[in-house]
Amino acid sequence: MSFEAYIDHYTARPGIWYMILISTLILGAARFILHFGKKENEVLRCEKYYELVLSSSAILLFTGMYFLIDYHYLSVPSSFYRVWDEYSDFILLAALIMAIVITNIFDHLLIPMKVLGDSEKASLRIAAIIYMLVVFGYIKFIYLDNNYDDIIVYFIIMIIGRFVYFDASFRDFKAAMKGFFGTLPILLLALASTALLALYGFNSGYLLKKNGVVLSLYIAHLYVIIEMIFLSAAERLIRFIHEKKKQKEEADSENEDDRDDNDQDESREEDYEEDQL
Repeated sequence: MSFEAYIDHYTARPGIWYMILISTLILGAARFILHFGKKENEVLRCEKYYELVLSSSAILLFTGMYFLIDYHYLSVPSSFYRVWDEYSDFILLAALIMAIVITNIFDHLLIPMKVLGDSEKASLRIAAIIYMLVVFGYIKFIYLDNNYDDIIVYFIIMIIGRFVYFDASFRDFKAAMKGFFGTLPILLLALASTALLALYGFNSGYLLKKNGVVLSLYIAHLYVIIEMIFLSAAERLIRFIHEKKKQKEEADSENEDDRDDNDQDESREEDYEEDQL
């Protein structure tokens, strides 16, 4: 299929409307689940879920593009593939770094993370790598596709490099593991979201397997990301209106108190004048 044919397939109605509906329901269900727990931590839980979806989606995108290039799905000059065959390992590493950069851009511009700290983001990035290993495990052992074996090795090396390094202390390792295990509920929720997207997308034929399972999963995630952007913007607008309303009520209350004080002062002055008379 040509690039234009892919665009026509993914934008055809009613398939695109059904995918929007299903992804909206999945995101809504995830938000409903995140509502349970301590009220003061709800925003943090939501931001963790958003961060993990963004991190895993960025990795899905660049891994999917690596697959398309490595298996010559793209129509590019032969000179490009000569460079690719020689430097593909370095290009993949650069792509993974770029995935982290793009996630940071989303964090600051499109879906600002106001509560999530740097240490929590680091733990979620590790969870995103584990997420990808689970996806690759599904592709290799259930879908029975060995096309991603080389990429799996990269992710295993990244995990080992994150947890084991020459100057690491046991305390550092313990802190990293504690941070990772704290993200497990969010990781399971993100995996369940992806599983439901894949279940509908591949069974309905909307998501195509011939352009790579990973890239198709990214396309499904793209719907959720766009909906997250709109939802995040709506929540910020609601919070802004609520804060303005609260400030106005406090200002009105202060003005009313001032008027009461002024009325009392005027009443005292009148009483004083009457006494003088």
